[in-house]
Amino acid sequence: MTARQTQEGRSEQTQARIMQATLECILQKGIRATSTVDIAKQAGVSRGALVHHYPTKAILMEAAMEDLLDREVESFRETAKRVEEGTLEFETLLDILHEHFKGDLFMVTLEFLTAARTDKAAKEVLVPLATHFNESLEAIWEQLVSSEQHSAHENRVALNATLCMMRGMAAQSIWRDDPELYREMMLFWKQTLINSGFASRTNSSVRGHI
Repeated sequence: MTARQTQEGRSEQTQARIMQATLECILQKGIRATSTVDIAKQAGVSRGALVHHYPTKAILMEAAMEDLLDREVESFRETAKRVEEGTLEFETLLDILHEHFKGDLFMVTLEFLTAARTDKAAKEVLVPLATHFNESLEAIWEQLVSSEQHSAHENRVALNATLCMMRGMAAQSIWRDDPELYREMMLFWKQTLINSGFASRTNSSVRGHI
């Protein structure tokens, strides 16, 4: 390994630590209350090292959001591939997607959404990232559920209805601790997708639970 490769490896490790620290700080304090000093301390790097990679807080926030969404897209792609291969049920994919929206993905994006509502600069950063995220999920979903039964538009509507429902449940969970209700809502939605022809009835594990 050359000195250049060693340096590049260290740089990538530093950036990964900064990305993780940024997400942790956003979850703990929110975007507005998080400073680059907080993030550097959380990452265990000097502020100079942080600024070397991310000159401004705005650039750092954008990079952190992009990193999170890219990782979520890749996770969804791998899960969908397992469904296509027959090693994972369609309903389980929905469960995994729901778990993701209950975790860091939604809580961090909620912080960005709140900031973007009143901050034009934050909105300009969020819109292209969120658009790319949704378009990536739509492309994966289209390949997964594509059939003569539905048009591409219908497939897109089904996915976005699913995402909106999961976002809604995630938002409600902030103030309402009712796991049984959320479980029943998920079962209802799975059955709705099955009845609409987006999942196989033959392999469904939902029917016996409703």
